Amino acid sequence: MALKFELSRLTSRVVRSDIGTRIIRAGESVTSTSGGGLGGALTWVFNGFKSLGGFIWGQLSGLFAFSWSKLWSFIVSAKQFIWNFNWNASDDELNSQIKAQWEALASQLGGTLGNAFGYFTCGIVPSALIFCFNEPLGAYVLARVGEEMAEEFLGNFGALLQSTLTLGVRILLTETFKTARKIIKSNSKVIGKYLGKNAEKLVNAWGSKDSKPWSFASAFEDGLDNTFGKEGFLRNFAEEFFEEADEACIEAGYVVANAIDSYQAMQVLSRDTVPVLGDTRYVEITPNRNVPDERIVLAGREELLRPAIIQTLTTHEQFNGRDLGTIYGTAPVEVAERRHRPEVVLKFYRKQNHNPAKGEIVEALSMQIAFRLMNKSKDDFATDAYLKVLAELIYQKFATPPFKIEKGIETYTYADHEKGYQFKLDVISQQEARRVVEQVLDLQRHSVNDDLLRRGSRRITPVNPNGERVTILGHTQHLPTHQNKGIVQFQYAYLNVGIGVAPINLVDTTGRKKNVIYRP
Repeated sequence: MALKFELSRLTSRVVRSDIGTRIIRAGESVTSTSGGGLGGALTWVFNGFKSLGGFIWGQLSGLFAFSWSKLWSFIVSAKQFIWNFNWNASDDELNSQIKAQWEALASQLGGTLGNAFGYFTCGIVPSALIFCFNEPLGAYVLARVGEEMAEEFLGNFGALLQSTLTLGVRILLTETFKTARKIIKSNSKVIGKYLGKNAEKLVNAWGSKDSKPWSFASAFEDGLDNTFGKEGFLRNFAEEFFEEADEACIEAGYVVANAIDSYQAMQVLSRDTVPVLGDTRYVEITPNRNVPDERIVLAGREELLRPAIIQTLTTHEQFNGRDLGTIYGTAPVEVAERRHRPEVVLKFYRKQNHNPAKGEIVEALSMQIAFRLMNKSKDDFATDAYLKVLAELIYQKFATPPFKIEKGIETYTYADHEKGYQFKLDVISQQEARRVVEQVLDLQRHSVNDDLLRRGSRRITPVNPNGERVTILGHTQHLPTHQNKGIVQFQYAYLNVGIGVAPINLVDTTGRKKNVIYRP
């Protein structure tokens, strides 16, 4: 008996007829080269330049971004210009200076454009030709050349932009000065009427070709010469004092500006940081639409909720309405994954000290505090950008001045696994434990949850708390106390990335560690 199939009734054909004709537009893919030949190569090159242009625009936008460091640099440049400006220069001299600066800027502009033209002519064009005959090789060469070209161009363009801005400010100040001087000289008779003929002569002689140069810098030097003389103890003292004060003021301004920029960047980073497992979500599931009152509510991190939803629906479908008997035990508690996260370790010490005269021994003490960076992984340490920020924070919080902990015989614990904290602190009191926890949590802008700070069940029993002595062959010695009490001081901090990588030294106050990320 022969079997007959009606193709039009197959499920696949019915679905396709409902969807309609499928159309694949190769032009929608940026990297599509299915056209082949010169046309496909030109399309690929055009799309590549489009992507490269987006990258360059993104980098250029960073050049115009405001920062306090750039503002302070601009103020310092303006101050240096005004300080050394020749206020008695003639208009011709000022115009000559502006012209020379324009010529220097033209040379810099020519160098920037020439560099870009050379890369394009001898790099981009040959790479595109190679692509026509060997697409993989051409794509590789074009990517390398484009990357080098972008780096060279951005560096040259940044320098050109800074020179242009500096020249613009100088032209503005110079033209403003020339205009103001013309207005004052045009009213020299009025000035002479009120201030005398000598003032009128000085105004008329202002800026003449044979005028002696005058600037704040030269006037300051003349003032030092007239006050202290050209040589001698006081002259050298005054000159060095003012020079060092000026340089220190500029450096301190840069430190303040960089600190403000770093703080604002950390604030933005803390707001934009997404937890490793996503934000906390609340999901309400209705397994059976025919029973809308039956609902299951799940809560947790986004990445953990997805498989949990599938598992919940599967379990409900398999076991709903079936008698499974009695189930003993409880579900395991969810534990945050912390083992493979980077670990920051802070070390505190007190050196051992012998006092033979009194027969006393001050024993060495140590303490270690460690926590995990739950929003970081080993991939975040490909460069040292974050390491420098972290090391500088640790230095500010624990090394200036060195942070001290009063170690004692009472144990306190603080556990917040989602944020990477699990501390066990042997200190003198709960207030001391909270102070230490607050200082450590402040490194990541976290607040202390007082409900998580608890007194431990362990209490250290001191050995020989009364400082008993023993006499051996006529010599009396103090027995070791082993009280584990005393003040320990911060020494150094390092980072454990794991996976066989040696610890990375972040901060060191002892001077014995090598390859330290941050040194003051």
